[in-house]
Amino acid sequence: MPNRFVRSATAERMADENGRPREGLLELYRTLAEGGVGLIISGHLYVDADGKCHPEMTAIDDDGVIADLARVVDTVHAAGGQIAAQINHGGAQCSRETVTEAVAPSDIVADYLPQPARALTEAEIARVIQAYAEGARRAQATGFDAVQLHGAHGYLINQFLSPFTNRRTDAWGGDLAHRMRFLREICSAVRSAVGAHYPVFVKLGVVDAVEGGLVLDDG
Repeated sequence: MPNRFVRSATAERMADENGRPREGLLELYRTLAEGGVGLIISGHLYVDADGKCHPEMTAIDDDGVIADLARVVDTVHAAGGQIAAQINHGGAQCSRETVTEAVAPSDIVADYLPQPARALTEAEIARVIQAYAEGARRAQATGFDAVQLHGAHGYLINQFLSPFTNRRTDAWGGDLAHRMRFLREICSAVRSAVGAHYPVFVKLGVVDAVEGGLVLDDG
């Protein structure tokens, strides 16, 4: 990195209805890089259409987006910066405008959620883990300098970690070690997809803002 200035991920909402980045996103990142930001972490990119959090969210769920995302990466590199792809699945926090059915570790209804969510099956959990791995592979193929897993802000990884949203009684829930399994399996799958030397890191929420959620000691 040219310096230690890092722009933390922020949802820019600058993609079209198919998740392709608009020109405004390229201009934003060019401005950040030219202004001296050493590392830009992208706004969250959805790894699966069922995990698209909100309208105008950028996609990384299909090889067809690689060429569009490469323009973003090339823009940052040309301006002297580096860029990491933050990949995500919204789970229970997906908007009614983007998914017909929200999913979560467990059946959950809460005032802060846009709609009720149903529990993922084990087969669906395995598919989502693979979606993260494929998203990371695409990030690497696109030319992103690193990939970040979004494990904060109440999205799906955070939902598995939190006892408020993860009330499962199988191997994916219960004590902290079992609630961590989803994140650990994603990390393992991502590492296998990108190899030993590609940078992979996690944005981790250590405390939930709801009673009965993740507490500081567990975080």
